[in-house]
Formats: sequence, C-alpha cells, structure tokens
Amino acid sequence: MKTISHFSAVLPAGFLAVGCCLSWAAGSAVDPALPPYQAGESVAGEIVCAGNHATDELVTAWAERFARFHPSVHFQLRHDTRLTSTAFKAAVTEDAADLTPCAREPFGYDLARFRQKYGEAPLVVAVATGSYATKSATHALAIYVHADNPLSRLTIEQLHDIYARDGSIVRWGQLGLPAPWADQPIHVYGLVPGSPNGRQMGIVNYVQLRFLHGGESEFKTDLRLIDDAGPEPENHLLHVIVRAVAADRYGIGYSGFANRAPGAKTLLLADSPDGPFYAGTHDEVARRVYPLTRAIYMCVNQPVTRPLKPAVREYLRFILSREGQQVIADLPEKYLPLTAGFAAIERAKVD
Repeated sequence: MKTISHFSAVLPAGFLAVGCCLSWAAGSAVDPALPPYQAGESVAGEIVCAGNHATDELVTAWAERFARFHPSVHFQLRHDTRLTSTAFKAAVTEDAADLTPCAREPFGYDLARFRQKYGEAPLVVAVATGSYATKSATHALAIYVHADNPLSRLTIEQLHDIYARDGSIVRWGQLGLPAPWADQPIHVYGLVPGSPNGRQMGIVNYVQLRFLHGGESEFKTDLRLIDDAGPEPENHLLHVIVRAVAADRYGIGYSGFANRAPGAKTLLLADSPDGPFYAGTHDEVARRVYPLTRAIYMCVNQPVTRPLKPAVREYLRFILSREGQQVIADLPEKYLPLTAGFAAIERAKVD
C-alpha cells in the first residue's frame, strides 16, 4: 500500500446524461462557471482509495491539492487491488477502501455485490469526463460505416434497433437509403459481450447501457464478433472493428476516434430524431454534448442513503470544484474536466 502522508444500484440519476451545452470554448480548459472550492468544516482522519492504474496519477494529484485545504487528512492509495472489479470486491467484502475509482461505468455484478451486502446501491459520482481520441482512457465512441455508404447520421434509438435482438432494423433501406442499398442487409460488428465467468470489457458494458436500453435488451444473435485479435497495436480489437467495416460495404461498428482507418467513416449522432446531431469533435466531447461521451467515476463504499464520512465528502466536493477540475486540465491530456452543469448534478449527490 502506498501512503501519501499529510495530504499535509441502480445508478443515480444523471449516470448516462451527457451534460449541458455551453458557449465557452472547452478544449481541455476548465469551465469558468465551475464554482471555486469553499472548504466546509475542518476535517481530519484517513481516506483509503483503491488503486487503479488508469486513475492513480489523477487521484494522487487531487489528494495533493486537497491537502492545501485539509492538511490533517491522511490519504492512502492501495496497490494490492489493481483492477476495478477486484478493488470493488475488496472494498465491499473486506471494507478495504473508502473510495474505488472506476475508469469505466460500473458493471452490474459490481453493484449487485454491494446490494447483497447493504441492501441498496452505492453512491456513484462522476468525477471527470472520459478522453476524446485516445486508444485507452475511457474514450468517446464513434460509429463507423463503409466510406461508400451514403448514410450520414443516426440516433441512439436507431442504434438500439440495429444492435438489439428485439430491434427491427436489419436492412439499410430502413434507415432511408435508396437502391441499390435499400435491400442490402446490415452487417453489425462488435466485441464479444462477455465470457463464461461473466466478465466483460468496459466498452461492451457501456454499449449495452447506451444502445440496449440500460442493458434491458440483448445483442442480436448474428452480431459479427471481434475477439482475440492478437497483442500487436495494429490488432487492437477496436482497430480490427474499423478495418472490418472498411472491408465490408454493408458493415457498421463502434470504435474510438483514434482508430480511424481508410475506407471507413464516422456518423453524426443525436439523442433524438430532432437533433442536434454531433460529429464527435474534441470540443463536443469536452462540452459533453456528443451522445457517446463517457465519464470517470468514484464509487463510495457505503450505501447511497448513509451520510458520508466528513473527509470523504470534502474530498469529493473538492474534486467537483473549479480547483479539482483544474487538476485534470493540468495533467497531460487524458481525461477531460467536467462541465459546470454536469458537475453540479454530481455535487448534489455529495452535498
């Protein structure tokens, strides 16, 4: 366990929200509408945070800045639980941590384990926006089709009808494409939904939550699955999906913006048929208006109805302040700061 001394459910509402449109030029800058941190009561004691290779640098930087306001808080970062689900299990079953960073949306079995112990959901707080065009870092997702495909846009509900077993869209003509596309079948590409032990990738979990009505629907049985493509960077599973779509005139698949390849193009997306439709630019992801923008979460190891430990409450309040989000902007770009509107939703869970 690394010690940093003297830092001297059903998911809550807003979990899948993409935030409020702002007029400021976001980039990686901090939203000027974010309120500055105002320390509440003076707090002391210990905060134990589970380790996570994807978030260790960020939570440590937050703790160092937090110590300027609350030097009597002792922060411990564990290194014996490296994966989110392992850390979450240890936190719940062994009370091994106050906080478990989640560089993905919590899995159903993470939350089920918590409900089994406490009878209710944990407090889950979004603390950062995911990345834009990286090959990791909880990046936004893009929808790819063949470059020759005349389709230019889709809605989230249309993605449900393309990917879900109970969805009705199976031919390109159902999306308004004329002949000779109209009668052609849609070849749907995706990652393997799960393994025999019930584990899956965070991106698949996100796709289920976002495309499949929060996981209530199942994937189509004829989904063209991409699995075990090899360790080489060019064979990353998400890159293989784009290459498959580029080679298949009637293909569609999801991947990251960093996985672009010749022969495939991305589509504009919207939450409703009335739009607005977004291309998924860096600015749109930073402003959280692009529909497939993701987030980084902090799971609190206590039931959502129980009052927070004072030091934990202040740490979360700090993270969701202007100073806390500035920490994200000050690090080499990976995750993005939250918008003021989205941070306010998350802060209401803590205050």
